[in-house]
Amino acid sequence: MSQENKKNEKLKRRIAGLEKTLRIVVDHSGRTEESLKNLFNTVSNTIPVPLMIASKDGKILFSNKKAREIFGYSNDLIYQIRSLDLYENPEDRNRLLKIIACDGEVRDFGVCMKKSDGSVFPASLFSQQIIFEGHTCLLTVTYDLSELKQEEEKRLTLERQLRQNRKMEAIGTMAGGIAHDFNNILTIILGKTELAMEILSTNSSAAKNQLNDVVKAVDRARKMVRQILDFSRKTAEVFKPFEITEVISETAQMIQMMTLPHMKLKLRMTSEPSVIMGDSTQIQQVLINLCTNAVYALRDRQTGIMEIILENVFFDSEKIFADSCLSAGWYARLTISDNGTGIDKNIIERIFDPFFTTKAVGEGTGMGLAVIHGIIQRHGGAVNVESKLGKGTAFHCHIPLASEINSPDCLAKPAPPKIDKCSKEHILLVDDEKEIVDICSQYLQCMGYYVTTMTDSAETLKLFQKNPDWFDLLITDETMPKMSGKELSAKVLKIRPELPVILITGKDVTDIETSQTGFKALVHKPFTGKDIKIAVQSILNKNQETGNE
Repeated sequence: MSQENKKNEKLKRRIAGLEKTLRIVVDHSGRTEESLKNLFNTVSNTIPVPLMIASKDGKILFSNKKAREIFGYSNDLIYQIRSLDLYENPEDRNRLLKIIACDGEVRDFGVCMKKSDGSVFPASLFSQQIIFEGHTCLLTVTYDLSELKQEEEKRLTLERQLRQNRKMEAIGTMAGGIAHDFNNILTIILGKTELAMEILSTNSSAAKNQLNDVVKAVDRARKMVRQILDFSRKTAEVFKPFEITEVISETAQMIQMMTLPHMKLKLRMTSEPSVIMGDSTQIQQVLINLCTNAVYALRDRQTGIMEIILENVFFDSEKIFADSCLSAGWYARLTISDNGTGIDKNIIERIFDPFFTTKAVGEGTGMGLAVIHGIIQRHGGAVNVESKLGKGTAFHCHIPLASEINSPDCLAKPAPPKIDKCSKEHILLVDDEKEIVDICSQYLQCMGYYVTTMTDSAETLKLFQKNPDWFDLLITDETMPKMSGKELSAKVLKIRPELPVILITGKDVTDIETSQTGFKALVHKPFTGKDIKIAVQSILNKNQETGNE
């Protein structure tokens, strides 16, 4: 049974109960025997809904205990007001009287009622004419719909969350595929450009400057692809505990340099520990992206104010945002606010959609907020926005505080690899893109290595099976037809378990995932000659040192 049908069935049962109550009261209202008066008082004060009797001009003649509780009046005060005072819109009572005049009763009359403190709640009224103390009056039962409305709002919120998650998942899948293909193209452009710069003579400075601009453009494109991959990430990440205040303090110094002279940056952080489980680099990216947006929003303000606030907050119950739901507990709330232009309410629901931007062409990719949304969700949190057009905007990022803190040793950064001059090792290189194989081979040959190149993973395996001792290192692309790089590596390592393998990928793969699948290093597309050099020499030099020992 659907939620809507369940709601209707529940309402029908309540209505049936109310109608039964009305019949009891109406059947006995014209009688004056003491026993029936006692019965009336007992029934009216026992039923769990507000029941009132009022004259047609609005004077309240009777109210049960539940009515006084719901509306917030004492037994004395409720008889000093008129029934008209209980309606948010007095016209609603006039409409109710007209219906009763025509039909003699009113069933399921939707209206908003008003309590003694001025607060309003949705209700359904059931009213009927009765004889009370010798006069024609109105007996009205009020059914409070607040709980049903809240359930309905929660259901609609969950439906919106589901639709949004499905949409983001579909876009993420598409974006990840596009990013992989685009990385292959960028790798070829970057590699060919670097090799061309090596070939040019020292007198060709003008040509080198032009090619250097190409390298810079590829680097900008690489960063954009990285954002797309961050957004489309579906892999489980291994997070570590870190103090978020340290990240914010360090990042705030960089952000201060981004601000213009007419802007003022305020930093306000809790003095309490705020340790979260996560990736400090990703949290830094969230802060930089939000502050970059704030700077953009303040560019035309005479006096711009941007504020970064960190505080620990506790939710004693489930907290529902527009597209996220947080369980009860402690959270670090990172707020970035500005007094800039604000966001139009007509587009505020779309700001986290990938590629949606209000900036001019060339000023924004539309990925910044989508990436932020994805990062905060992967950290088990939620991000919501408050904004008024012309007044400013505040983004609130809620991230759960860590319940268990591991050893501080896990925060240590790995030392950069030592790069020495290489000897004549033999490298087996495979990628289904011939241009990428050619570029990478030239890099390696310039470094002094022997290189055997392949463009077919199945043929590569056959070659290795025939000559397993020829090679000192395998470099393989991840995504290839017939056999993936991971499959090839697994079969090669069954033959020679000690052989080091480097994975080249255009996808979103972490170093931790790489080490768990047997790879010694990871190179992301698009890569430079330096990227290849660091990865290769960090492995082969280490092997040489081990052999010398």
